[in-house]
Amino acid sequence: MSKAFVSLVFVGALVAIASANPFYSNTPCPHKACNKVHPLVHVERHPVPTVPVQVEVVNTSPSYRPASFLELVEIVLDCFNTLRIPLHRFPSYLTGIFPDDPETKCFLRCMAIKLGVYCDETGADLDRHCLQFGLGECCDNFVNRHLTCLQQNSGPCPDRCTAAYKQELCFQEPIAKYLDYHFQQLVGLLHQAKCSHNLPMLHP
Repeated sequence: MSKAFVSLVFVGALVAIASANPFYSNTPCPHKACNKVHPLVHVERHPVPTVPVQVEVVNTSPSYRPASFLELVEIVLDCFNTLRIPLHRFPSYLTGIFPDDPETKCFLRCMAIKLGVYCDETGADLDRHCLQFGLGECCDNFVNRHLTCLQQNSGPCPDRCTAAYKQELCFQEPIAKYLDYHFQQLVGLLHQAKCSHNLPMLHP
């Protein structure tokens, strides 16, 4: 069964198995309680030069709990519905491909904030990204591999979605590997949804 086929069918099936109470991280980002997705405000856009900045590596809270794969799927669906993302983007997102467009930028911001791995105020949390997407990798190695990219993409941005998008793209490889690792679980979720005989569409 191909990933593209699973993704397309999954769009209309997953809501049937999503929990009635979607998962949200109860652990705020370091130094800030910013798990809530703030409403976007219009910002005048001006060209901004790319200037590497120093990124502070903040030790994550010991109480942080990574989302399970099912909880992550619920967050993805919630962000899809909240932002009214076009359904044809779902297959690419499910394989860790995030095009450079306004919808995708805000989707990544929404997902990262709800997972508790990103804050508008403090940016991406390297340790939490490791715990969520590292698949057991030593977090020191994970931080060393992604810190330079994060430093290069932490400058001023025209809006919050673009700022989150630039930083989250630094983790595109581990996110894609995480999704690929859980592909068989995704197939199982699809089978469970089909057997429920209740296949509501993503956007009711």
